[in-house]
Amino acid sequence: MSEAKKSGFATAGLVVGIVGICLSFIPVVNNAAFVLGVLAVALSIVAFIKKVSIGKSVAAVVLGVLAIVITIVMQNAFVKAVDDAFDGISSSLNDMTGDNTDEIMDKYLEVSFGEFEVKNDTFLTESKLPLKIKNKSDEKKSFSINIEALDESGTRIETDTVYIDGLGAGQTLNEEVFTLLTDDKIEKLKNAEFKVYEASMY
Repeated sequence: MSEAKKSGFATAGLVVGIVGICLSFIPVVNNAAFVLGVLAVALSIVAFIKKVSIGKSVAAVVLGVLAIVITIVMQNAFVKAVDDAFDGISSSLNDMTGDNTDEIMDKYLEVSFGEFEVKNDTFLTESKLPLKIKNKSDEKKSFSINIEALDESGTRIETDTVYIDGLGAGQTLNEEVFTLLTDDKIEKLKNAEFKVYEASMY
């Protein structure tokens, strides 16, 4: 076998290593770069064994190893980015479904309860529970807030929901709940404890 033919392993390893390096930066496609990196190293080892084109063989080994390393680093970064994106989407969905109520109340939303009020006139008994709602964050937010009324034993008597659309950063808004109640429910709510049991944010 001629020297030129024997050195073809080193040249092939060099070419494959260069292609592997070029592909190693591209997510998903760099799976092929990993294979090319291994192939470049393998071809270079053959050239080393045959003791031809040592310079090309060394360069091919370096390129092959770099292609493998860069591929692994890029794939890890890609997987982390995808995981972070899914975590962000999951967190946003939880914010919208009320699963993150405690976090929303801690970081973004403040709800203050006034005194439950009852007004009696000749034909109608009116009631209301005043609320003061504050957006504690530094961005405009919309909220859905579910309020429950509990009796002394902690049993739920009634619930109501208030929707706040586009409340500005640091802004406070006054709202009223439990305004449409039957007389028997009104009597029960006079001594009730009121709580936010679910809050959604979007």
